Amino acid sequence: MKQFLKFSMLTFIVTQPGIPQKYNDALISKGSEINFAKTQKRGIKKNNIIYYVENDLQTISAYKSNKLKWQTNVISVCGTPKRGEPQIRYVGYNDTNKLLIVMGKHNFAEIDINSGITKLVG
Repeated sequence: MKQFLKFSMLTFIVTQPGIPQKYNDALISKGSEINFAKTQKRGIKKNNIIYYVENDLQTISAYKSNKLKWQTNVISVCGTPKRGEPQIRYVGYNDTNKLLIVMGKHNFAEIDINSGITKLVG
């Protein structure tokens, strides 16, 4: 019985983290930024990797060859913004291997494009 309980808990923990949705190719921008106030686009394609904002507007997933490379919930990692809605408003790609994120009204985060490591920068 204890083995079954341990297995059940392990299965629950492993399957609960956000299951990434399949991105919609029509919503992928070929530009280097997306601003949700100005466009319906949800992702950026750079160097054959798609950086996609999931439906919750808090999670960014990176897909390479249609396979999930990494996923991060920016709001969970950086905390709820003091002003504005707890969601991503802007995503920009720069040449320093970082995704620049604006969430809430004035909160900024960076995501390392290789590892998905997320940090609040202001």
